[in-house]
Amino acid sequence: MPSQTPAGLAEAEAAEPARAVVHLVPHTHWDREWYEPFQTFRLRLVELVDGLLERMQADARLRFTLDGQCATVDDYLELRPEAEPVIRRLVAEGRLAIGPWQILMDEFLVSGETMVRNLELGWARATELGGAMRVGYLP
Repeated sequence: MPSQTPAGLAEAEAAEPARAVVHLVPHTHWDREWYEPFQTFRLRLVELVDGLLERMQADARLRFTLDGQCATVDDYLELRPEAEPVIRRLVAEGRLAIGPWQILMDEFLVSGETMVRNLELGWARATELGGAMRVGYLP
């Protein structure tokens, strides 16, 4: 029994297969307080960012998106103020994305005014540190 193929199938099979483009976005979603107290999570944050900054300084190819909120940066800098120049440099180079929010909020539980104010505060703080991520990241 001869095989029957739809018109054009043979040509498609002979053509080079389509290639998918995959983008990996190294990032964190950081809950300042969730199932552990704030200070417990803060110590984990310090450990994470210490390692991140070390790796980023060692490899100029690395990029990282830090959560969409500036509060995590401020929480880190309160314990590691000496790291601020490194963070400023990485942000200015476009390698470390911060902001544009001050905190990550549940957008379904707050008013529109709250969202705007949160964005204004976060944008201002991220600008002080070298520039805000231009994506309205809301995990």
